[in-house]
Amino acid sequence: MAIAGLIDPDWQQPWFAPVAEIGRAALADDGDTVVHRRLDRLLTRSQPSALLTAKRIQRPLIGQGSRLHFVPPDALPPGVPHETHVWETGAIPAGDTGRDFFNGLAWLAYPRIKASLNRLQAGALAATTVGAPDRAVLRDAAILFDQHGLLFACANDALAAALQRSDWQTLFVAQRTATLMQTEACVVGHTLFEKLCSPDKAVTARALVVPVDDAYFRAPLAERVEIIDRRASAWLDHWPLFSSRDLVPLPVLGLPGWWAGNADPAFYRDAQMFRAGRANRPADTGDG
Repeated sequence: MAIAGLIDPDWQQPWFAPVAEIGRAALADDGDTVVHRRLDRLLTRSQPSALLTAKRIQRPLIGQGSRLHFVPPDALPPGVPHETHVWETGAIPAGDTGRDFFNGLAWLAYPRIKASLNRLQAGALAATTVGAPDRAVLRDAAILFDQHGLLFACANDALAAALQRSDWQTLFVAQRTATLMQTEACVVGHTLFEKLCSPDKAVTARALVVPVDDAYFRAPLAERVEIIDRRASAWLDHWPLFSSRDLVPLPVLGLPGWWAGNADPAFYRDAQMFRAGRANRPADTGDG
């Protein structure tokens, strides 16, 4: 089932795993093509998905204490920023587009992270309005992660360090088995979800490392999503210096198991896509 012919997700792909169950439910062919009603209905089902049940919440409180709900895009008052409206009312405007659909799924799968990002964005807008110090860096990082974010759950400090320095040969080739066994990537960004409906080697996420232990990987998917939602949200709530430097550009089709072609080490020799991190670049000799 597609949305107005715009997207037709292949829910079997690994990048859709955190939202596949609720995505399928939202796109069930019931004759209603309006996205905001499809999303809101998931919060009132008598038998909610395992993902929502695992969180023991169906309409989480967000912003200033309002319950999460979805509304048509024209419910956004003229001149009121989207982030401010969500913060003040709990209402998520959702039009009949792929991007808004995936934004809704992200709110359902990661309500704590999305609420934290909304707080950062709405707070930055309010601070700018009253003439407080510029918080553009913080807001830009929140927007970047909101749109293109990916959580990199990792139980191996060496692998986390390899990601943070963009050491693709270590992460994806030399330590490939360890990466498969001790890490998990979960897409958060709604724009990233939409791009992955038509995957391309150039699609790049902005990854945030979330430390986990080995027990994490033995938990069911719904519990794993809840764990990283809670931990990433807590980090966002307690790190006032959040900036885009905390997010690692990650070519998502390079993740082991995410693309058949990356089983060949030659896949990672594309220097345009798998650029060396600062610590791995050749030293500048000063010539020229």
